[in-house]
Amino acid sequence: MPIPIGIICSGASESSATVVLYDGMEKEVKNESLVLIKNKNGGNVLAVCRGGLGINESLRTGTFTPGVAYAKSRRVPSSVKEYFLFKLQVIGEINDNGISQNRIIIAPTSTVEIFTDEDSPMQYLGKSKLSIGHYWGKPNWKVPVLKEYINYHIGVFGVTGSGKSYLTRYEIIPLLRRAGYDVIVMDWKGSDYAPYFESTITLDQIKVDNQTVVKYFGTITRNFGYYDREENPVAAAVETALRQVDWRGKDPAVSRELILQKARQIIMSSPGVKEDTKTLQLNRLESSFETITEEEFERFTGVIEPWEIVAKVKDRGIVIIDMSKGIKEQKLAVFTAMTKYLKKLMERKQTLNIALVIDEGPQYAPWQPRGMERDTTDMIIDLCALGRSYGLSIVILSQGMAGEIGLNAAVRRNLNTQFIGRIHPLDVEEAQKLAASYYISPETLLTLPEGHFYFLGRMNPSPIPLLISFQIQ
Repeated sequence: MPIPIGIICSGASESSATVVLYDGMEKEVKNESLVLIKNKNGGNVLAVCRGGLGINESLRTGTFTPGVAYAKSRRVPSSVKEYFLFKLQVIGEINDNGISQNRIIIAPTSTVEIFTDEDSPMQYLGKSKLSIGHYWGKPNWKVPVLKEYINYHIGVFGVTGSGKSYLTRYEIIPLLRRAGYDVIVMDWKGSDYAPYFESTITLDQIKVDNQTVVKYFGTITRNFGYYDREENPVAAAVETALRQVDWRGKDPAVSRELILQKARQIIMSSPGVKEDTKTLQLNRLESSFETITEEEFERFTGVIEPWEIVAKVKDRGIVIIDMSKGIKEQKLAVFTAMTKYLKKLMERKQTLNIALVIDEGPQYAPWQPRGMERDTTDMIIDLCALGRSYGLSIVILSQGMAGEIGLNAAVRRNLNTQFIGRIHPLDVEEAQKLAASYYISPETLLTLPEGHFYFLGRMNPSPIPLLISFQIQ
């Protein structure tokens, strides 16, 4: 049974209030404690304690009082005028169906009670069969999740060591599986997921479509010497050669030579082009292929098609793409090839029931994308838009929320559920926005322990963020 801890002070509204604690309860009530307000104006209200404050009228700053004089002389002033407060953020009014928006002003002098370990306040958040982790400090309080919003996409934010990968590996991926989603994980470093799951495909095993291969080659050769010009006959010749020549599955040196020779033939046989222009194009081709080495061709000798990966995940339930053995542009090329296929399926109105977990999100969609990052950023935005209708859930992990260390703003706006762990100091401005809305101080977000996350957004049945944690079984 809940235990009385205090009463509501003057100045309460329908969405927030302040409780003055009974004597001694300041040692029992903590930041993020869940409480029940027995509103004298009618109804019971579920709320969370945030922003505690201890006040002693004898020790007011800014003026010299007897209490200050006592403290100055190393004596303890009277505690008769000492009291403790907590701000209360309202979750909602409790009713037969769970909770609903509280529309009645909370009456001053209403009693406030704290839930004990034996209570089950999570039941008020709905009857969902899915849950994630547990409420902070209460392993028995499983936090419910709204399944219908999983494909509205998920963001997991926190600095290195905050527990993002653990949360994803031990809570989010199992949740997705219980919800009926098959899971593809793009493991950027190859160490956070690949060692923990059986079905793994390495980067160099995957077949990348010819158009994406040409984009990759263009990235490392400054667009084949044409820089930002859209008209690029050399790129067109290389792409045609990639389509016409059977180059995959061969020795990389052989593949490179076959493509180079074919591209030369295409340029030389171009109708209506002056000889000096052809010479210029050939020079740019030769110069580009000094950079496009055998090693570069070796990156794209994979033969596993994206459709085979989708078939495999439908069979196994979880597939990890180990992206550790490759440079960034190669990783982006493989990601583009994989997601092009998923996009094509959705454009054909096929329901996927697949979750795509993207580790190190800013590598694909940084604050200011350049080169191939523009393609991957746009692709993620398109996948998010289509996924809401065709059962694709995007899960993105990122060390930062915004700015230079964070995700592209357009991508982040599509992540309608967020798990926010300990943040980077550069994200204090974002934290202040959260603090202004929900009484969560930036200092709290800067010092969250490992494995603690604020859960907010569409999947959360609570309209305000809840602090959750989890246990590794």
